[in-house]
Amino acid sequence: MFDLPRIQNETFVEQVVYRPEIGSTNDLALELCAQDDILPPTLVLTACQMDGRGRGANRWWAGPGALTCSLILTAPAHRYPSSRRSQVSLASALAICETVSEFLPTTAVGLKWPNDVQISGRKVSGILVEVPPRCSERLVLGVGLNVNNTFEQAPREVQPLATSLTESTGLVYDLTEVLIRLLHRTWAELALLEAGDDSLPLRWQALCVLRGKTVQLAAGSQTHSGLCDGIDRDGALLLRTESGPRRFFSGIITAVER
Repeated sequence: MFDLPRIQNETFVEQVVYRPEIGSTNDLALELCAQDDILPPTLVLTACQMDGRGRGANRWWAGPGALTCSLILTAPAHRYPSSRRSQVSLASALAICETVSEFLPTTAVGLKWPNDVQISGRKVSGILVEVPPRCSERLVLGVGLNVNNTFEQAPREVQPLATSLTESTGLVYDLTEVLIRLLHRTWAELALLEAGDDSLPLRWQALCVLRGKTVQLAAGSQTHSGLCDGIDRDGALLLRTESGPRRFFSGIITAVER
């Protein structure tokens, strides 16, 4: 399913850790972060993820043909404090949007804050950024991208919400090629983020699918509702609530009024 030598030879990754089947690539990546012989950037890759995780209690369903992987990156605390994790997620989302647009040039691609990518209003990709509990100098960037998978066997609640490249076009894609293009895009976007490039906030604001809509946001034990003004340069979601304008760096969108 994957050409592992090609992935390592044609991208920036130092190591590829491949498992034909795994519970979660992020879980394995978090474990590997504690090992001295793991040299970032390391790619953790699988052909079959059985128990993928999303943000909070959310799960990521991935059928055969999906692309699921995690990157272990060097992330010194002074360059990547916790406040910048939303920016890392958004930069990764931009890379996914650009990659998807290469294969679906006439399809509308959008970014749903904080970590989803949509095509034609349906989820095609999710991102999970995590920091190992005892290794704060490393960062795990997990990505799930629906490529060749279909959703006939997906849980009923997932079927109307998700889609894939193959469902959008009827074509079957080379997963190695998709992954290599995605890795190149991701590396470029993270380099721009670290350099403080001003184009990033403009691009994630332009792709924000929530802007102009009234949304409900669950943040901790509280639920907030307001009109979305998009995403600011720091990666915060901007809501006009009854109590005034608010910025949110984390939370889960629970409802969107169209």
